[in-house]
Amino acid sequence: MKKVSKLILFIIMAMSIVSLIISMPTLIVAILMEIKYLTLRALIAVILGIIIFSIAWVILDNQMDKELQKMDEELAEHKLKMEQLDKEFVERQQRVANRFKNLR
Repeated sequence: MKKVSKLILFIIMAMSIVSLIISMPTLIVAILMEIKYLTLRALIAVILGIIIFSIAWVILDNQMDKELQKMDEELAEHKLKMEQLDKEFVERQQRVANRFKNLR
């Protein structure tokens, strides 16, 4: 489910970028030609594209931060388990070494 939501956010971001690519030159030409109606529409398209892109970016960034935090927690748990296993391994090595000393 999370991969689908990320894909949708990427699609929304891509669509807003395409909208900006189309509307920015239109805005510039409309301003230069002093066509007020077209200028207003292009300006609205640019503003909406930027807003939509920003919202999608923030949502995606928050999702990625949550996933990274979850990965960090899992990594810390695995690190603790590895340290515990290392201690157990050292203890077993010492027991084996002590047994060989006792055999001699």
